[in-house]
Order: sequence, then C-alpha cells, then structure tokens
Amino acid sequence: MRHRDFLLASLALALAGFWMPWLTHPAGALRLNGFELSEWVTFLPGVRDGSLPFGRLSPLIPAATLVPLFGIAAARSRSQTTTRRRFRVLALLPNSPLSWGLLLFAFLCTVTLLPPYEAFVRPDWWPDYQPQFLVACAAVAALAVILALPDEVNDALQIVLALLGGGYAAWLTWTLWAVTAQLFHAGWSIGLGWAAMLVGFAGLALAGWARLFGPR
Repeated sequence: MRHRDFLLASLALALAGFWMPWLTHPAGALRLNGFELSEWVTFLPGVRDGSLPFGRLSPLIPAATLVPLFGIAAARSRSQTTTRRRFRVLALLPNSPLSWGLLLFAFLCTVTLLPPYEAFVRPDWWPDYQPQFLVACAAVAALAVILALPDEVNDALQIVLALLGGGYAAWLTWTLWAVTAQLFHAGWSIGLGWAAMLVGFAGLALAGWARLFGPR
C-alpha cells in the first residue's frame, strides 16, 4: 500500500508540474507551463534559425512519457481476479476503478500531444504538427503493449521513462531560462512547476527501482 501511494503521489506531482509554470515572470501572461511553451518556443529566434536543438514537440516530451507511466501504474493496479483460459486477453485490461482511472489519465495526456484541429484541415500546417500526431499514436500503441508486459519489464521501463522525462525537462527548462534571460534581459525565473515535475519524475524512478531491486 505504501508503494502504491508513493507511486500515485509521484504521478500526480509530475502531471501537476507539467501544467504549472516552468518559466515564470512578474507579468502573468509570461508564466508558461509545458503545454504553453510548446507553441511559445517556436517564436524564439534560435528555434527559427535552427541554432537551438528543440522545437514545438520538445516541451511535450514529459507529457508523452507520462502516457506509458500512467499505463504501467494502471497495469499494476489491476485486481488479481482469475479469468478462464479462453478469456485470458481480458485479464490484461483494467478491471478495477483505480486502474481504469489511471488509464483515463493516460489518454488525457495523449490528448495533450494531439495537434490542433487546423493541422488536420490545412495542408500548410500539417508538416509542423505531424511529429506530435505520430508521437500521440506511438503513445497509444505503447499503452497496449505495456498492459501485456511482465511486471519486471514494466519496472525497468518505468525507471527509463522517468529518467527520460525528468532529465529532458530539466535540460530544456534550464536552456530556455538562459535563452529568455539573454533575450528579454530581466524578470524571468524558473517556475515551481518545473521543480514539482522533476520531483515527481524522481519519485517514479525511485519507485521503479524499489520494485525492481527491492524485496517482493
């Protein structure tokens, strides 16, 4: 129970941190979370001329890693009910309110990755947003695979995904802070959301490590 509570708290903190400000400023309109940064970074000169190694998809990568992380938590939260052999595939699906709720959050994170409606109806928009669509599709496919993987594999995958999401968010925000401070001179600071998200991802990595290498 303690492990499950720690896992859920870490997931909640990472998700909340994504939607809280990563970069903050005295002007309220310049307090930007991960979702807002995905569009805002495209206006930076370094992104436009290719000198900065990120783009529209970059701030969404932590949300993309949360999709399979919620899926792993959903797989662990399935109740241990038995099913007849011919319905074995049904045992892979969520079968408790908690596991269904976690899977719902996984799909909500996937929606965050989807391009705006205009990208699907305007051919000139599609090349810029196509990577987001492909990542969203890959995240949904990963959910299906994760529900069928053994617990030990999911434990290792949780560590890798948490380190990837947290590490990339740390590097990206630190880089953006330095760039914005140079371009706009004063007032910018790293927001609480960035710190909360990193703590959440660190907790997810620790939880995976404890399950993989700790006593069963």
